[in-house]
Amino acid sequence: MYKANLANVRVIEEKLAPLGLSLGRLCLLYALQRIGRPALPSELGDDMEVTRANISGLLSGLEKNGMVRREIDPSDRRRILVHLTPRGVETLKKAWPLYEEAIAGRFQPLSPEEKNALLSLLRNLSGKT
Repeated sequence: MYKANLANVRVIEEKLAPLGLSLGRLCLLYALQRIGRPALPSELGDDMEVTRANISGLLSGLEKNGMVRREIDPSDRRRILVHLTPRGVETLKKAWPLYEEAIAGRFQPLSPEEKNALLSLLRNLSGKT
């Protein structure tokens, strides 16, 4: 599983690299879009099931590339809200088809029955049925 995952991530990240994205950065942009509003870094970490340190690193890279911005929450100045920028939205629109293409390519050698079995097994392993 580890080797298969590494191979999958490598293929995906090769496709995303020209856009300045890693798989983690893509997932963070997707999480922000899915939430549909500015979010706390802790919310993003919980959503992605990664540590706050990981979220901080991902946010720094995305912010440097102008895809997100962090602002102090006007209703509670102790909190930081993460906003998806127009550049982030555009990058996500370009990146998502590349991600889907990479995944489809990895699944292509499998028969329909094997694909269904694999998806079922992955759902079971993730605890999502």
